[in-house]
Amino acid sequence: MRVLIVEDEPVIQKGLVKMVQRYPASFSAIYTADDGASALEMIQSVEPHLVLTDLRMKRMDGLELCERIHREYAHVQVAVISGYNDFGYAQRAIEYGVKRYLLKPVTQQDVHNALREIIAGMNENIVPLQKYVEWSEKLEQSIWMLQKGDMDRLLAESGQEGLFAGLHALGMKSVLEDCLRMIAAKLSQRGWKPQIGLDIKGTDISKKEAFEAFGAALDQMYTQLQLTRKGKFKDPIEEAKAFIDLHLSEEVTLEEVAKRVGLTRTYFSALFKKMTGETFVHYRIKKRIEEARKLLAVPTLTITDIAVQVGYEDYPHFTKTFKNFVGMSPSEYRSSFGIE
Repeated sequence: MRVLIVEDEPVIQKGLVKMVQRYPASFSAIYTADDGASALEMIQSVEPHLVLTDLRMKRMDGLELCERIHREYAHVQVAVISGYNDFGYAQRAIEYGVKRYLLKPVTQQDVHNALREIIAGMNENIVPLQKYVEWSEKLEQSIWMLQKGDMDRLLAESGQEGLFAGLHALGMKSVLEDCLRMIAAKLSQRGWKPQIGLDIKGTDISKKEAFEAFGAALDQMYTQLQLTRKGKFKDPIEEAKAFIDLHLSEEVTLEEVAKRVGLTRTYFSALFKKMTGETFVHYRIKKRIEEARKLLAVPTLTITDIAVQVGYEDYPHFTKTFKNFVGMSPSEYRSSFGIE
């Protein structure tokens, strides 16, 4: 197995080389590069199995290097090493396939854990960057929708799932601060900016204290948003239902409605089912059939026209769907009113 270490600080670079050399399993070669540009030349000539790179370097930074590797050498595994203040910067590397993130100061045990997990195809003891981003997005959505129960549940589950198990106190504090910034940025994109500090005070702080401070900041955001709205908030599910009801004749998609109410597709789908007891598709069909039943009582309308008005260009499909819901065909239902 060939390893390439990319680091522009000579002392740190030498230290990383020694750490890798001391790993119990031997490597066929360990290469070094001082920046991203040199690293790319090295990758082209020796094609390492793993690249261990810093993020901030003077000539082609680590993020650009990750992007180039992802585009041109997708088979090469990449692990990122970076400081506490680069977490928000590092999350951009997710789209380039980087899923292993080590926080400075890196110890020999950190490096050995990373090497072991990369080789084994696993991902313990390395900051699970994607999980933090997804967790932050869910917390932001619960705050935006004023669902305090969901917010508290997400906080509790993070401890149960060991989301911060591999971090020491200072690293955890830094990650939580970046999570707060992600949440605040997302809320700002929605048109509301929380007025709170995004830094967790104190350097000599325990993991428990850092997490409690994070939870308190979220509570503050929640309360501020609640007071700002003062009852003017539109329930996203009621807004979605109203939109569907007004566009029964159109093929409105789940993605379109979710975007309209400001939620992700996955979250909206789950929330809609939770709040209504039925799926988005089932609700839309039900409303179409309800409207069709009303229109069938109007003698001047043909069944074919009614089918089109409720979104069915395919008449046989309309007839089959109607019968599944009502227990009789549209013509039989109309006959029950004495309309021929």
